[in-house]
Amino acid sequence: MKYPNIIVFDMHGEYSSLTKGENRIAEGYKIAGAGDLDIAENQLIYLPFWLLNREEILSTVLDRSDNNAPNQSSRFTSHLKDLKLASILKQNDEEVMKSFTVDSPIPYSINELIDLLRQDDIQMKPGASKPVKGDWNGKLTRFISRLETKVEDKRYSFLYNPKEECNEYGWLNTFIAKMLSINSSGKGIKIIDFSEVPSDILPVVTGTLARIFYDVQFWMDSTERTPFTLLCDEAHLYLPVKDNADSVQKQALFNFERIAKEGRKYGVSLFVVSQRPSDVSKTILSQCNNFIILRLTNERDQGVIKNLIPDSLKGVTDCLPILDVGEALVLGDSILLPNRIKLAEPILKPNSNTIDFWKAWNKLEPQAEELNKAIRNMRAQSRVDV
Repeated sequence: MKYPNIIVFDMHGEYSSLTKGENRIAEGYKIAGAGDLDIAENQLIYLPFWLLNREEILSTVLDRSDNNAPNQSSRFTSHLKDLKLASILKQNDEEVMKSFTVDSPIPYSINELIDLLRQDDIQMKPGASKPVKGDWNGKLTRFISRLETKVEDKRYSFLYNPKEECNEYGWLNTFIAKMLSINSSGKGIKIIDFSEVPSDILPVVTGTLARIFYDVQFWMDSTERTPFTLLCDEAHLYLPVKDNADSVQKQALFNFERIAKEGRKYGVSLFVVSQRPSDVSKTILSQCNNFIILRLTNERDQGVIKNLIPDSLKGVTDCLPILDVGEALVLGDSILLPNRIKLAEPILKPNSNTIDFWKAWNKLEPQAEELNKAIRNMRAQSRVDV
């Protein structure tokens, strides 16, 4: 096909082998880690904080149990809108100025936002005989502290301290063109490595990317949309069952569930991959038209699959616990009747195979030098050369 586009969310960096060598079948990208900040590399992805909408940012820094949470949210929202308006005025973009909202992806300075919150937190106002505390005095301290902690943590630098060009008004155009158009190499698969993204904000990062891609497609001329698919590997990590989701995960769930329910009209589809279907959002699974099911031994996981198919076909799932490696059960709209198939072994193999303990215990002696490298990488939170 001339213009295919599959965007793979790779949680563990296991598909990098598909992006290397003359026979590569995909373009490789990576969310910048703590060790990538000084590297000039087009394949590194920075996700500037201003791409996040109001709720996505608040889910990472606002403590809802804090008595001052409503005040903190209110002042944050007010300053956010003012800073975005200032950015639009600087660009003299009158059309956007007429209808932008606090959630519009418009660049602003996180440091200016913190400065405005600090002023609120120490502001005084005239009293009867002497100045008294302002309406927000002392109520934003914890919120500011949490935000500053995120900004100063290098693990979050791809979000809060991106490259300077990422805060320019036209950066989003360049980024979207890179991800949603066809690369010069003609590869129809783009793999994004999320392996160095901290787990506490992983759902927000995946959800924000998915939302931005979807929104661009939504606002595009309906006759000009080139469809694309988001392949969500290890989906249980960021698309959990809603009842088990925390405030951060719910942000990702909202975005992905919207795509699952409405995306087909706009040329956006989901390819959801998980070893634990019982831990994946039931809303998303219920919207899937086709299933490729490999071996499942857990009764809860088997139960999820059985509930997705008609009663007359539930007997075909009896083979799930005994499927061999590479065998799968295929069912859905793409096939007349459920069928048991054997998958061909891939030429370019991902780095996801189970290590052969018996061979490794005979061949691989632990090396002090390699252990030292691993410890240094652990401390640096990045895979650095030693």
